[in-house]
Amino acid sequence: MNPSPRRPFPRHGSATLIALGMGFVLLIVIAGVRSFSSYRIQNTITESRNLKALAIAEAGVSMAIAELANNSRFKTHKVNANLTWSTPEDTSKSLQNDTNFGFSLTAAAKGTYSGKLGDGEFKVRLGPIPYQDDPRTLNIDESKAFFLVESMGKIGDTIRVVKSIIQRRFPGREFLLYDGGFLSLVYGTPAMNNANKFSTGHLYGHLGIEIGRILNSSHSPCTPGTNQELYDMNSIICGDGGIFLYNDIKAQFRARPGLPALDTTLKKNSTFPLNGTYSTPDGKKFGEYPKELLETTPEIDDPTGVLKDRVKDKSAHVSLTPISPEFEAYKKEAQSQGTYIPLSACNEDYPLTAGWPSPGKVKVLDFGNQIHGGDATVPTNGVIFSDGPLVIKGNPKKEVKIVSRKDIFVAGDFNQAGDPNATGGGGQNPQRYGFPQNYQDNAGKNEDYKDTAKALLKDDTDTSKFVHHQPATIIAHDRIVFDYRSPIDCFENELYPYMKYKIASQLKNATAAKMSVLQVSGNGGAQIDATTPASVSNCIASYFTDFPLEPADQTSLATDFANAFDEDNPEYDNTKFEELCKKVWTKYRERYNTKKLDPNFGVYKLLKALRAEMQTTAGSITNLKPDKDDDFLFYPEMTTNGMFISCGKRNRTFYSGPDYNKAYDEIGSENTCVTAGIGIEHSQKGELLHRLYGSEIRLNLFDAVRITGDSYREPTRRKLYDESLPRAGNTGIDFATYRLLTWQDLRAMPDEFTAF
Repeated sequence: MNPSPRRPFPRHGSATLIALGMGFVLLIVIAGVRSFSSYRIQNTITESRNLKALAIAEAGVSMAIAELANNSRFKTHKVNANLTWSTPEDTSKSLQNDTNFGFSLTAAAKGTYSGKLGDGEFKVRLGPIPYQDDPRTLNIDESKAFFLVESMGKIGDTIRVVKSIIQRRFPGREFLLYDGGFLSLVYGTPAMNNANKFSTGHLYGHLGIEIGRILNSSHSPCTPGTNQELYDMNSIICGDGGIFLYNDIKAQFRARPGLPALDTTLKKNSTFPLNGTYSTPDGKKFGEYPKELLETTPEIDDPTGVLKDRVKDKSAHVSLTPISPEFEAYKKEAQSQGTYIPLSACNEDYPLTAGWPSPGKVKVLDFGNQIHGGDATVPTNGVIFSDGPLVIKGNPKKEVKIVSRKDIFVAGDFNQAGDPNATGGGGQNPQRYGFPQNYQDNAGKNEDYKDTAKALLKDDTDTSKFVHHQPATIIAHDRIVFDYRSPIDCFENELYPYMKYKIASQLKNATAAKMSVLQVSGNGGAQIDATTPASVSNCIASYFTDFPLEPADQTSLATDFANAFDEDNPEYDNTKFEELCKKVWTKYRERYNTKKLDPNFGVYKLLKALRAEMQTTAGSITNLKPDKDDDFLFYPEMTTNGMFISCGKRNRTFYSGPDYNKAYDEIGSENTCVTAGIGIEHSQKGELLHRLYGSEIRLNLFDAVRITGDSYREPTRRKLYDESLPRAGNTGIDFATYRLLTWQDLRAMPDEFTAF
């Protein structure tokens, strides 16, 4: 009998255990995944709050800088020497609440600056770091340069803190020339041996700098011409490009901390590519720089290393990116306690040459001077804002900021006055007609006035003394244009005393007139050889033969002189002679618009005669007689003092490189002016002198309408930095840029936020 086969024992319990085990593992996995997901979600939420809190803290820093830009004296606290916070300060806010962004400020007149932004809160403190100004760094006032800012951003219970040191830079106050594009120090005319002179301070070109003598015309070689010279420079800086020297350049650098004065020659390091590469066919003609320059950083020849801290290209990493001025902030200031000029109030004709976009109507602001009165005044807060084009001239009586949404034309001497109460070595007030423009040798040879005259301008930061030039900020959204058309406005303080001398010469003789009228030691009156009123009238008629007016004007003015004649006292004293001469000059001013195309108009002939009086060689500014302190003979120069800031991009004929065919934003004394009926060529090549004292800033930010025509006779230029700028004025809005020097990202607890 066979045994029954053995059957396997059923394992029902084993399957159950396996299922239970797998389920348990699955539960662990699910729990782990859920826990991990919760962790990730929580971590994401935490990180999101951190990022939002940090963003709000950073926004707080930006808002504090914006307040500082709108009010250069803005601060919330004093800062201790160890960079801790001291006592709260009065806080004047300029930013406005904006519901579109959930932005609101907490009402507080003192201390911490706080508010809400979206679903977060911020608190900010800002104050100037106590730092002594170094008198050796004449271009920077260190006491106004550095700020501590600390900002807390809060989202729920999450607090982030940003703590930084900010450096404030004032391009208009620190730089002689600043260009947001390519800075070109190439001015002048072919076949001339004159030199443009640039003196004192910093030069800055954001994309590059070129310096050189006139060597080309429309990118073809020409007879070498006007050269460029640098005096008393602090540094030459290029932010994001190279420095191109097309010939050896005479350069003097001033002494500064750790560096002695240096008199040197910057060696040629570049030859301009006449057949360079441009992005568009028009680019070559209208201001574009070739690829060969934009992609090159030429080496500065400096074998001994003396230029290392003075001449810096992009490798030095000193980049000051151009930013736009706060036009809306200026407008609000003007509408508050300033002068706001709507477009409709710009209603005076201002014709230009062919090829210029017409500005339409303009508003003329004539602040007057010591010879003629003006109709423009500086408002309470010093801010003048216009929605239309402006024309400015004359001498403001106090600090002024003039801002336009369009162009600003500087149409004559601006912002350089004489002290009406100055005294000299006997006789007349040496500043009775204006500032004493005496050079050490003469205006053709020297880059600047003699030391006694320069001292008067430097002393203008001392408010206990007479202020010869006011802190003046001129800002145009488009262009600032220097207009040389009118000798009446450009050379008034030089022509008027010379006119008096020529009248006195007819009444007596040139020798007597020079002693009494032109010499400061004279009594200012006019001796008379004539014995009757009729003969006096004839003397004045003889003057008008040389320097004509309208016939009716000549007759009327001659009668005035005759009626003032006293046979018992054949001399006009200072007061009477001034009164009579003012009538003559006033008539010249009145007749200018109708006589400006007549080359025989008396003002043009006075200008020609004055130049001849001062020249040893006719038609040359390089051969002038020595200046004398004891006379009122000054070489005719258009004098403009201030910070001139334009925002428009270059858009007219402008061949890059050492090229003559560069059209700057200038107009006047050129044949196209005759064609357009707006003036004559009153100055030949090399005769016209334009002295800019202050700074010229071209930000290169906004598109400007193209100018297609020529418009001016090339002047000889003197561009001189004003050492008083870092310390003068500085009230209200001030155009500045900011750099973060240090940055700390910290965390804080809610109670710290509450106590901040």
